[in-house]
Amino acid sequence: MERVRWLLALPEPGYNSSGKSKGEVRLEAFLRKRRSPLWRFIHWCRDINTNGPRVLRELRDLLWAGRWFYIKVDRHSREALSMRFLSSRTKIPLPRVWFTPTWKGTKYIFMSRIHGVDLARAWDNLPDGKKVLVAEQLRNFMLELRSIPPPPGTIISSLDGGPVQSSRLHEWDPTSGPFRDEQHLNLQLRHLRPLETLPELIQVSQAKTHPIVFTHNDFFPRNIMIDEPTGRVLAIIDWESSGWFPSHWEYCISRNWGTWRPEQLEWMEKYVPQILPVFEEEAEADKMLMYGCGFPMMVPTEHAP
Repeated sequence: MERVRWLLALPEPGYNSSGKSKGEVRLEAFLRKRRSPLWRFIHWCRDINTNGPRVLRELRDLLWAGRWFYIKVDRHSREALSMRFLSSRTKIPLPRVWFTPTWKGTKYIFMSRIHGVDLARAWDNLPDGKKVLVAEQLRNFMLELRSIPPPPGTIISSLDGGPVQSSRLHEWDPTSGPFRDEQHLNLQLRHLRPLETLPELIQVSQAKTHPIVFTHNDFFPRNIMIDEPTGRVLAIIDWESSGWFPSHWEYCISRNWGTWRPEQLEWMEKYVPQILPVFEEEAEADKMLMYGCGFPMMVPTEHAP
């Protein structure tokens, strides 16, 4: 029955919504649907129906090219730049960029192919000792990533100072910014609402100023390649969303976004706080912005002016 409840996004036995606000009930129902493969399939079908050409282009973005090469569309011409930047300044394992040709107006990345399995697929079969080993390696890599000196000023941007790519920042537009500073970013996150009209937790969180660090911005198990027998991290992949962000951003995104399977809640709740510096208040405020403020959409639909 547990699997049936997961598939159909049904509440646990004995679930009681009395005493809960409409926002809390809505949040709990949304989280159940977000973990359900059936509801994800329904959402995917709707997406195909309304955005078919875009979805097909995204399916085209990753192309298999034999044993040693991998070809990827560099949609915003920044992923290869970020990978080369990191290769020259860190020891973080990532695919090697061979060359980046442009054909018919589209830029491609020819990179080395990583032989291993992504952590999302391997997670359920990994013993606890190997999970701890993976987390220790990732903690060191993320410390190295965040130690890269940022550019002068307060700008939040891609590596080259341009817009950032994040589905957390806009419902329809894949890119946002660049942002003048953290307050400019926060304005968009709160749907352009005045800060004083929002709950105290959000006011306290968004009144803070965090240092700017280099951020992966899509740090999920699907983007971590490992050697399953040994637990060695082979590569962190998919750097197209990376850039300069406030120091709490990676933790908030990794805790609140992008991990669907119930089995991977262990990753979010137990291991992410071991890998990344913890910003629990900011993560709770971010979750409240998405689910608990009564906005018509979970993420913003307008860009901050």
